[in-house]
Amino acid sequence: MTDAITEDDEKGLVKKIIQRLVEIYVEIPTFECKHCHECDGPIIWFKPEEILIRDYLWKHNLDYIVWSTEEFKQHNMRCPYLQQERCSIYPVRPIVCRLQGTIVELPCPLSSHRYLPREQFDRIKHEFELLVRESGGMGVCYGTRKYIQESP
Repeated sequence: MTDAITEDDEKGLVKKIIQRLVEIYVEIPTFECKHCHECDGPIIWFKPEEILIRDYLWKHNLDYIVWSTEEFKQHNMRCPYLQQERCSIYPVRPIVCRLQGTIVELPCPLSSHRYLPREQFDRIKHEFELLVRESGGMGVCYGTRKYIQESP
């Protein structure tokens, strides 16, 4: 008997991670975005979101985009997934984008939307952190910005 993970096991695990992530996302209220793009820029996400984003990009034949600091400057610090004034990964946007305008820490200057109650935010945060931990993603971040490790 072997402990090797089969391709079917891996697909099942990915499916479970995506399902749990969607369950967490559904708890975050939406608000009417004015598309001012004040919140756009280099963003980070975590391992469960990396799985979801890569799955979406693959299914929609879209490129995985990571820019250098210079490329961000050339594009006015806008998110590389902002295409024709809309987010090209909107259905799978990371939690930081979903929380924009819904929590005090990420206010939207154009929204009069009420913020999530602290208890609800804490519950969402707890469930998300649990999923990150269970997916082996603690201390690992992904994002739209290239980081070049300098030589000592």
